[in-house]
Amino acid sequence: MKNFVTLIAATSVVLLSATAAYAENPVPKASDVLVKYGEVEGWTVYANQTRGDCLIVRDFGLGSVQMGVTANQEVGYLGVFTKVDIGFQDNAKSEIFVSMGGHLYAGVATSTHGELKGGYSGGYILTDDPNFKRDVAKKYEMIVFPETKGTFVVDLKGTYKAMAMGTKCLKK
Repeated sequence: MKNFVTLIAATSVVLLSATAAYAENPVPKASDVLVKYGEVEGWTVYANQTRGDCLIVRDFGLGSVQMGVTANQEVGYLGVFTKVDIGFQDNAKSEIFVSMGGHLYAGVATSTHGELKGGYSGGYILTDDPNFKRDVAKKYEMIVFPETKGTFVVDLKGTYKAMAMGTKCLKK
């Protein structure tokens, strides 16, 4: 726990600034029409025909991670969803921490539950931080909720290629 507190104190990266830049939930709704665009290294890229954007998705055990950009493509989002109860209340704001390669990122996750297929719940964070984007693309794992009882690790292998495919999807 001491390391976690030290990381929080040392980090200067806060994702909260992006929240004000884009208030609408960027995560696809259950009613959105998603069409598979392609697959690369365990990631699936989808074109969201309802919203006119694209996202990348990777399933892990009892959960799933989604990444994409907002409709104006200025802010990225990371959504982490699980079938395990992590204590999020519907539409509540909760502080969230993710760690990649020793870099700690803090933000506010907006929880979602009722709009998701398959009994998943979780939340998303918004960011316009280029360091976050670089770490997601270049690091090999992301620890979500480090040093808490809800901690889990997301394998980021292939993320760089998936993000590149997602960019191609956005251009079509």
